[in-house]
Amino acid sequence: MRLSTRRLATLGAAAFMSMAALVVAPPGVSSAECDRRMSWNPVTNECKPPPAPPAWYTPPPAYAPSFAPPDIPPPPPTPAWAPQAPMWSNGYQHWGVYVGGVWVPI
Repeated sequence: MRLSTRRLATLGAAAFMSMAALVVAPPGVSSAECDRRMSWNPVTNECKPPPAPPAWYTPPPAYAPSFAPPDIPPPPPTPAWAPQAPMWSNGYQHWGVYVGGVWVPI
């Protein structure tokens, strides 16, 4: 019984050390020194940039939230009576603010 306990403890220690070494070792992508957005082919050892966006794609304006349509108008200036800056509502497809839980378009 004592011999099997020692063997089991040795096997457990060896398994733990090998898993610890895999966690500490750097992954193969970081050793290629590619940019984070690039893909790395380990067979040819080369970094490839991401494909170019299609010709029909137009990025959204900088002021638009990620969920807004691409043809969103710029936000209006904040009125003096508004408690916060205007926000886009996808339900109403308009800029506005919430005042007391009620949507007020601007």
